[in-house]
This record gives sequence, structure tokens and C-alpha cells, in this order.
Amino acid sequence: MEEIQIVVDLETPPPSSESIQLEASLQRELDTLWANTDEAKDFTIFRTPHNMSKNKKNLFQPSTVSIGPFHHGQKHLRALEEQKRRFLQDFLSRGNHLSLDLCISEMKKLETRTRKCYNETFDDLDSNAFVKMMLLDGCFVLEYFSKILENNSMSLKILEYNSMSFDEIGWNSFFIPHELLLLENQIPFFIIDKLYDIGNLNKALDRMVFVKLIAYILLSRIQTLDSLDSLDSVISKIPDPPAEIHHLVHLCYHSLVPIPEKAVVLSSKSFDLTRMFGTNRIKGLFTRRFPRSNSQSLSVSLLNSTRNISSMVIPSATELKQKGMKFALKSNPKHMLDISFEYGVLKIPRLEINEGTKPIFANLMAFEHSKYGKEQSPFTSFVSFLDSLVSTPYDVTILQECGIIENWLGSEADLADFLNHVTEGCVVEKDHYLTKVYTEVKRYSESWWNKQRAKLIRDYFSSPWSIISLIAAFILLVLTCVQSFYAVYAYKYPPSS
Repeated sequence: MEEIQIVVDLETPPPSSESIQLEASLQRELDTLWANTDEAKDFTIFRTPHNMSKNKKNLFQPSTVSIGPFHHGQKHLRALEEQKRRFLQDFLSRGNHLSLDLCISEMKKLETRTRKCYNETFDDLDSNAFVKMMLLDGCFVLEYFSKILENNSMSLKILEYNSMSFDEIGWNSFFIPHELLLLENQIPFFIIDKLYDIGNLNKALDRMVFVKLIAYILLSRIQTLDSLDSLDSVISKIPDPPAEIHHLVHLCYHSLVPIPEKAVVLSSKSFDLTRMFGTNRIKGLFTRRFPRSNSQSLSVSLLNSTRNISSMVIPSATELKQKGMKFALKSNPKHMLDISFEYGVLKIPRLEINEGTKPIFANLMAFEHSKYGKEQSPFTSFVSFLDSLVSTPYDVTILQECGIIENWLGSEADLADFLNHVTEGCVVEKDHYLTKVYTEVKRYSESWWNKQRAKLIRDYFSSPWSIISLIAAFILLVLTCVQSFYAVYAYKYPPSS
């Protein structure tokens, strides 16, 4: 009987054309990735991470004007595109040496560098479209700030809140600064610098002064404007910008958040971010270095903190008040983030919150979570601390009664909802500049003696009527004791007949 041998061909079948195409496509992507690895590390402008922008897109996406490629061409942002062209025309009219050909040529030289600043490639924008966008957006930003300063004669003493007329921009310019401080609405600052140079604008104002004034306008426009100081005084108090400014959010963050090693920080009786530049509040507005202090605040080194993770959770303002803690407006804060706790009193600088504040807070925190933010995220820690204090509308009422919060959002519930949601997706380090404050506040609130003292005050000294009742009861007790004493005395030592 013959043996039947069955030979099984175990060779891999030849790849299909679809597999070959997939492999080639993926290999091209990998080759491009390796070629651009070093360049990708240098991007400075990016979309907000989904975990931070989820359920609050309105705080991160523009609604009036598009700057940069992320939201370029969107239908609801086309209203100001015509104004961009008008601003380009105004820029070209600043000197006979300026021409459209010169501007386009300079922007083309910066195209490759500009594209590398974004963490996306924008292949849908060819070279001409990208350069056109750079020129129009750059001129819009430069002319916007230039017109504000020119309309105020460079004095800033009477800087109008809405100094640009509707004829100049077509819209209420109040909304523009908030749009310019969105992370997804940025162009590299070197584009503005280049247009500033070729426009010879430095003949009217030095570049460093101009940058400081941009920072000043951004900060002051976050809130309602009040009286302002002279130009020279403002310039001397605005911190020097970083050696390389990435974009407007970077400039604003650097000017607002203090740096322990070399800090130029904002200080005022009221941190509504525009009134803080008032003439009567300007003294001591900025300090060059954090002085030593006994209070647990940012003036103490950011690294001087404990690792007690349980101390990162504190009761709300309502609970703390019930436990005897007091809240007070800090009279002479060193900077906006200067919170301290001493002798049962939590001192916080005044903070005004309106619709314009909301996206600013959200985007500054998002920027702080990038590699360009400061170590330990002090601004995020500050907002998270406020979030811990405010859980209900009544917590807002307590802080309002103390003069700490000035609420322009319509209701206490709106403000509580904002603070409870704005920190979603943010991470607070275990060690940060408020760790000691958390620790001391929690220690105070858990003290048996403080609880009993607070209960005594709440039960017997909470109102004039309870105090009167307590005094009356005390007097009655004293009279009863006196009466009892004389009764016993007369019994023991009866009067002689």
C-alpha cells in the first residue's frame, strides 16, 4: 500500500495590493515623523486638551475674531475678516516705504518657522493662503493695539475703556482682548515683531515699551477700567517681557503670575485687574523680589511646602465660618495670588469676576499645564483654592460680604457654578505655594477648642437679642446667688433681738 504524503504549504501568501499601499502610507508617515521629531518639540501654539475643554468649549473657542489657523475660515467668524483688510490698508499707509509686496515677502520668509510653531500641519492651507492669513492676522493684532494707544495720545491717563469707535472696528472692541487671550487663537509673536519693525513703528515708541503696553492693555481689559496712571509710571511697573515671547497668552501669563526667583508681581487693594492700576492704588503695585513674611503665602518660597496630601482638601466657606474661621479682604497684598492665613483669619485679595474673566482664567490655567507654564502651577492652585471655598451660592455670599469677591456674573449660583467647573481637567501638584495655607486652615477647622468656641459664639453671640438674653440670664444668676447667700447668712447668723 503506497504511502500518501500530504505536503502543506506553510508559506505566507503574497501581500495584497491594499496591504502594500497601507504599509507604504504608514512608512511615509513614520519617515515624516522622524524627520520632524526635533521640530515637533519646539511648537508653542496648540489646541486645548480635550480633558480641559470638555463641556466648556465656549471658554476656549473664539466667537468674534479668528487669529491663526486653528479656527481660520469658520463661518461664524467671518464678520471681522473685512476689518482685517482695512487694518492692513491702515498699516500700509503708515509710510511710503511700505508696500504689499514687501509685507508678503517678509511673511513668506517666516512661513516655515511659523508652521513649526503649531502642533498641527494644516495641509489644507497652501503657502499663499497661509501667508495671507499671517499678514492679515498680524496686522489686525498690531493695528488694534496701536490704535488704542494712539487714540489715547500715549498718556494712558484717560485711556478709554472702548477707545476704538464702532466705525474703526465695526464691533464693540470690548470683546476683542478676550478673543486675543484664547490659546487656540494665537499667532507667533515674532510675526507682530516683524511687522512692527518693517513699519518703523519704533520711531514713535520703543519696542520694549510697546510690548509692556500690550501686556498692560491685556491685563487692564480683563475687567472694567478705572482711573490710570501716567505712561512712565505704568512702564516702570510692568515686568520686563521674557527674552522670547511665544504669543499673547504667554506675555499675559508672564506679566500676571509671579516668579519667585525674579518676581515682578501685581499688588493692589483690589485685584479687578483694571482698577489695580488706579492712581490711588499704584503705590507698591509691583515688587522686584518676594520679601520674607511670617504668613503662609506666595511670598514664602514656592518650594517651602509640606507633603500632606490630606491637607489639600478643606471645607467650604460656610463650614469654615461655622467652625469659627473669619474671612477678610487683604489690605496690602503683594500680588494677585497672595493668600495668607493668620490667627484664624483667612485673608484674600479682592477679585472681580465677570464674563470676560471666565475665558481668561480657563486659558491661563490651560497654558500653565503646558511645558511653558511655571512649575507647580501657581495660578491653577489659586483658582483651585477658590473652588474649594465655594461649593454653594451661600459660600459666594460669605465672600461677597467680606469684600473678597465682586460678582458681575448675575447671581451667586452662576459664580459658584463657574468656579466648580473651570478647574475640571486641571491637575494641582501635591506641593505648591498654598500647601501651607491648606494645612493650617484644615488644622484650625479640626481643632476641638476652635469648634467649641465657634459653637459658643454661634449659640450665644450670633445676634444682639441672644447677647441681651445672655446678659439678662447672667444678671439673674448673680442676683439669685446674692439672694441665696443672704438667706444662708441670715439663717446661720440670725440677727439679735
